[in-house]
Amino acid sequence: MKSTGGLQRNALGSIDRVIAALDPACFSIVMATGIVSLAWLHVGASGAIQRMFADALLWGNALLFLLLVVMTAVRSVRHFRRLIVDLSDHRRAFGFFSTVAATAVLGGQFLQIAEMSGVAVSLWAFSLSLWSVLTYTIFACITVKQDKPSLKEGLQGGWLLAVVATQSVSLLGAMLCEDLSPYRDAMLFLSLTLWLGGGMLYAWIISLIFYRYCFESIDVETMSPPYWINMGAMAISTLAGATLVADSDGSMLLVQLVPFIKGVTLLCWATATWWVPLLVVLGFWRHVIQRKRFEYDLSYWSIVFPLGMYSVCTYALSETMKLGFLDPPASMTAYIAIAAWVVTSFGFVRHLTWKAPG
Repeated sequence: MKSTGGLQRNALGSIDRVIAALDPACFSIVMATGIVSLAWLHVGASGAIQRMFADALLWGNALLFLLLVVMTAVRSVRHFRRLIVDLSDHRRAFGFFSTVAATAVLGGQFLQIAEMSGVAVSLWAFSLSLWSVLTYTIFACITVKQDKPSLKEGLQGGWLLAVVATQSVSLLGAMLCEDLSPYRDAMLFLSLTLWLGGGMLYAWIISLIFYRYCFESIDVETMSPPYWINMGAMAISTLAGATLVADSDGSMLLVQLVPFIKGVTLLCWATATWWVPLLVVLGFWRHVIQRKRFEYDLSYWSIVFPLGMYSVCTYALSETMKLGFLDPPASMTAYIAIAAWVVTSFGFVRHLTWKAPG
């Protein structure tokens, strides 16, 4: 009995240590899984297999989301000080925005796959509340913080999760405007405002990142997978813009702005597309020239999400602007994203097995 009790205490202690050290960006797994399921639903194989795969990813993602929410809640109670420190840490704080994006992406899954608009509305409201709290808490904390790192040490691609979070709330709100028809105009106005604000936030942050690329030294550790969010932030901005265009009928405000929204949406897609070859080249430099080994890390989910989002946004752009020649690249990117999800999931499972106490 004592031996059994000791094993239980050790197991609980191990779980508590995992929760204490929980990475704020852990919800990136939910983000990646959610967008891959939507990519498959839109441009993957047709028929029963398509639906079964999408459904499996939806419910698996919902369970994973609930688990991470519980772990984060426990961490906020048992390790509150560490959580507060993370909120003002230049390198970790922006990972909290993955919670917002994951909530909104899961809401999109429930809306488009399960057709459960009530759940999607609840998740949208939750994501909007989280966004409001985290945006102004994190930016206020890093602003008033006295001991700040240098640009080289403090800035990384994960900062753009703030943009992804903003655009995810805008996107889900636009998707739900028909389900909340009494508030349709207000929902579209809020989504438009968030979309434009997220675009400005991207311009501010990417200017600093591009400056760092060109004028600060880069090594294999700092050139990490989260820099793929450079592309992913523009991809989700494209999808949000295309959704606003699709919802413009019947909206006096959006009808007047359709040419502008279309132009900015195309600009976002062009920017996302511009990033892809450069990120591939930098990945080649990191892993082939510099011989950085491929080892599972949470940050690799930051590659899966942008790939899946690029596929979905390209498909939406093609449909909204009648650009059928974009369908093949959208389909190809979907399969690449699915393959990346499978490989990363295998690494995740292997990592958990390897780390599990013997």
